[in-house]
Amino acid sequence: MYRQGAQSTPTEDITFEEHQRRREWNRSPIRDLFPRVPAAAVERVLDLCIARPFTYNLSQSKLWNARHLTSIVVAHVRHAYSDYDLLLREQQVERFEARYRTAERVWKVLREWCPWEQSNEVLERCFKVTLLRPEERQPADAEWDPMDIDDYEEPERVNESESVGDPMEID
Repeated sequence: MYRQGAQSTPTEDITFEEHQRRREWNRSPIRDLFPRVPAAAVERVLDLCIARPFTYNLSQSKLWNARHLTSIVVAHVRHAYSDYDLLLREQQVERFEARYRTAERVWKVLREWCPWEQSNEVLERCFKVTLLRPEERQPADAEWDPMDIDDYEEPERVNESESVGDPMEID
Protein backbone atom coordinates (compact mmCIF):
# COMPACT_ATOMS: atom_id res chain seq x y z
CA MET A 1 0.00 0.00 0.00
CA TYR A 2 1.07 3.54 -0.74
CA ARG A 3 0.22 6.16 1.85
CA GLN A 4 0.26 9.88 1.17
CA GLY A 5 2.57 12.07 3.26
CA ALA A 6 1.54 14.29 6.16
CA GLN A 7 1.16 17.43 4.04
CA SER A 8 -1.41 15.71 1.84
CA THR A 9 -4.01 14.85 4.46
CA PRO A 10 -6.58 13.36 4.40
CA THR A 11 -4.82 10.13 3.56
CA GLU A 12 -6.02 6.86 2.18
CA ASP A 13 -4.22 3.61 1.59
CA ILE A 14 -3.89 2.90 -2.12
CA THR A 15 -1.51 0.77 -4.12
CA PHE A 16 1.42 2.43 -5.81
CA GLU A 17 -0.12 1.51 -9.17
CA GLU A 18 -3.42 3.18 -8.22
CA HIS A 19 -1.54 6.24 -7.02
CA GLN A 20 0.26 6.51 -10.36
CA ARG A 21 -2.95 5.86 -12.32
CA ARG A 22 -4.76 8.70 -10.53
CA ARG A 23 -1.84 11.06 -11.08
CA GLU A 24 -1.79 10.36 -14.82
CA TRP A 25 -5.58 10.52 -15.11
CA ASN A 26 -5.53 14.10 -13.74
CA ARG A 27 -2.35 15.31 -15.49
CA SER A 28 -3.84 16.09 -18.91
CA PRO A 29 -6.90 18.01 -17.61
CA ILE A 30 -4.63 20.13 -15.39
CA ARG A 31 -2.37 20.88 -18.35
CA ASP A 32 -5.42 21.72 -20.48
CA LEU A 33 -6.71 24.19 -17.89
CA PHE A 34 -3.29 25.61 -16.98
CA PRO A 35 -0.94 25.16 -19.96
CA ARG A 36 1.89 27.20 -18.43
CA VAL A 37 1.92 25.65 -14.97
CA PRO A 38 5.51 24.78 -13.92
CA ALA A 39 6.36 21.07 -13.78
CA ALA A 40 6.99 21.13 -10.02
CA ALA A 41 3.59 22.73 -9.41
CA VAL A 42 1.86 20.11 -11.59
CA GLU A 43 3.40 17.36 -9.48
CA ARG A 44 2.26 19.02 -6.23
CA VAL A 45 -1.26 19.60 -7.58
CA LEU A 46 -1.43 15.95 -8.67
CA ASP A 47 -0.53 14.91 -5.11
CA LEU A 48 -3.25 17.20 -3.77
CA CYS A 49 -5.80 15.72 -6.17
CA ILE A 50 -5.05 12.27 -4.78
CA ALA A 51 -5.13 13.51 -1.18
CA ARG A 52 -8.56 15.16 -1.53
CA PRO A 53 -9.30 12.48 -3.15
CA PHE A 54 -10.20 13.76 -6.60
CA THR A 55 -9.87 11.99 -9.92
CA TYR A 56 -11.22 13.42 -13.16
CA ASN A 57 -14.67 11.86 -13.44
CA LEU A 58 -16.05 11.09 -16.90
CA SER A 59 -19.50 10.61 -15.36
CA GLN A 60 -19.55 14.29 -14.43
CA SER A 61 -19.62 17.30 -16.73
CA LYS A 62 -16.47 18.95 -18.00
CA LEU A 63 -17.47 22.07 -16.03
CA TRP A 64 -17.83 20.06 -12.79
CA ASN A 65 -14.36 18.56 -13.24
CA ALA A 66 -12.82 21.90 -14.27
CA ARG A 67 -14.29 23.60 -11.22
CA HIS A 68 -12.83 21.02 -8.84
CA LEU A 69 -9.40 20.95 -10.48
CA THR A 70 -9.30 24.74 -10.65
CA SER A 71 -10.19 25.00 -6.96
CA ILE A 72 -7.28 22.71 -6.10
CA VAL A 73 -4.92 24.83 -8.21
CA VAL A 74 -6.20 28.08 -6.66
CA ALA A 75 -5.61 26.69 -3.16
CA HIS A 76 -2.13 25.50 -4.11
CA VAL A 77 -1.19 28.90 -5.54
CA ARG A 78 -2.52 30.68 -2.45
CA HIS A 79 -0.42 28.53 -0.13
CA ALA A 80 2.73 28.13 -2.23
CA TYR A 81 3.07 31.42 -4.11
CA SER A 82 1.75 34.05 -1.71
CA ASP A 83 2.15 35.18 1.90
CA TYR A 84 -1.16 33.57 2.88
CA ASP A 85 0.28 31.08 5.39
CA LEU A 86 2.59 33.74 6.82
CA LEU A 87 -0.37 36.05 7.40
CA LEU A 88 -2.35 33.28 9.10
CA ARG A 89 0.40 31.90 11.32
CA GLU A 90 2.68 34.79 12.17
CA GLN A 91 0.37 37.78 11.96
CA GLN A 92 -2.79 35.97 13.11
CA VAL A 93 -4.79 37.52 10.26
CA GLU A 94 -8.30 36.12 9.85
CA ARG A 95 -8.60 33.58 7.01
CA PHE A 96 -10.73 35.63 4.62
CA GLU A 97 -8.75 38.80 5.28
CA ALA A 98 -5.57 36.88 4.43
CA ARG A 99 -7.19 35.70 1.21
CA TYR A 100 -8.16 39.25 0.35
CA ARG A 101 -4.64 40.55 1.05
CA THR A 102 -3.02 37.89 -1.13
CA ALA A 103 -5.63 37.97 -3.90
CA GLU A 104 -3.63 40.14 -6.30
CA ARG A 105 -0.56 37.89 -6.14
CA VAL A 106 -2.63 34.71 -6.45
CA TRP A 107 -4.53 36.07 -9.45
CA LYS A 108 -1.27 37.11 -11.15
CA VAL A 109 0.17 33.59 -10.86
CA LEU A 110 -3.09 31.99 -12.03
CA ARG A 111 -3.17 34.22 -15.10
CA GLU A 112 0.48 33.38 -15.86
CA TRP A 113 -0.46 29.71 -15.83
CA CYS A 114 -3.71 30.20 -17.79
CA PRO A 115 -2.93 33.00 -20.26
CA TRP A 116 -6.04 32.95 -22.42
CA GLU A 117 -6.99 36.28 -23.96
CA GLN A 118 -10.69 35.71 -23.49
CA SER A 119 -12.27 35.50 -20.08
CA ASN A 120 -11.87 32.18 -18.29
CA GLU A 121 -15.18 31.92 -16.47
CA VAL A 122 -14.35 28.82 -14.42
CA LEU A 123 -11.05 30.25 -13.20
CA GLU A 124 -12.55 33.64 -12.37
CA ARG A 125 -15.52 32.12 -10.56
CA CYS A 126 -13.43 29.68 -8.51
CA PHE A 127 -11.00 32.42 -7.58
CA LYS A 128 -13.69 34.94 -6.62
CA VAL A 129 -15.73 32.43 -4.59
CA THR A 130 -12.71 31.64 -2.43
CA LEU A 131 -12.56 35.31 -1.42
CA LEU A 132 -16.13 35.28 -0.12
CA ARG A 133 -17.30 34.13 3.26
CA PRO A 134 -19.87 31.31 2.99
CA GLU A 135 -22.73 33.64 3.94
CA GLU A 136 -21.74 36.06 1.13
CA ARG A 137 -21.85 33.46 -1.65
CA GLN A 138 -24.57 33.33 -4.27
CA PRO A 139 -26.97 30.35 -4.28
CA ALA A 140 -25.32 29.04 -7.47
CA ASP A 141 -22.05 28.69 -5.56
CA ALA A 142 -23.63 26.98 -2.55
CA GLU A 143 -23.57 23.53 -4.20
CA TRP A 144 -19.81 23.24 -3.77
CA ASP A 145 -17.42 24.62 -1.23
CA PRO A 146 -13.96 25.53 -2.53
CA MET A 147 -12.83 25.96 1.08
CA ASP A 148 -12.84 22.19 1.51
CA ILE A 149 -9.92 22.03 -0.87
CA ASP A 150 -7.99 24.77 0.90
CA ASP A 151 -7.54 22.96 4.22
CA TYR A 152 -4.06 21.62 3.61
CA GLU A 153 -0.69 23.08 4.48
CA GLU A 154 2.20 23.60 2.10
CA PRO A 155 5.58 22.61 3.54
CA GLU A 156 7.32 25.75 2.31
CA ARG A 157 6.98 28.59 -0.15
CA VAL A 158 7.98 27.80 -3.73
CA ASN A 159 10.96 29.58 -5.20
CA GLU A 160 9.66 32.56 -7.16
CA SER A 161 11.93 31.77 -10.11
CA GLU A 162 9.86 28.64 -10.88
CA SER A 163 6.89 30.74 -12.01
CA VAL A 164 8.89 32.80 -14.48
CA GLY A 165 11.10 32.02 -17.42
CA ASP A 166 8.52 31.78 -20.19
CA PRO A 167 9.78 33.89 -23.11
CA MET A 168 6.17 34.78 -23.96
CA GLU A 169 5.61 36.42 -20.58
CA ILE A 170 4.74 40.06 -21.14
CA ASP A 171 4.83 41.34 -17.56
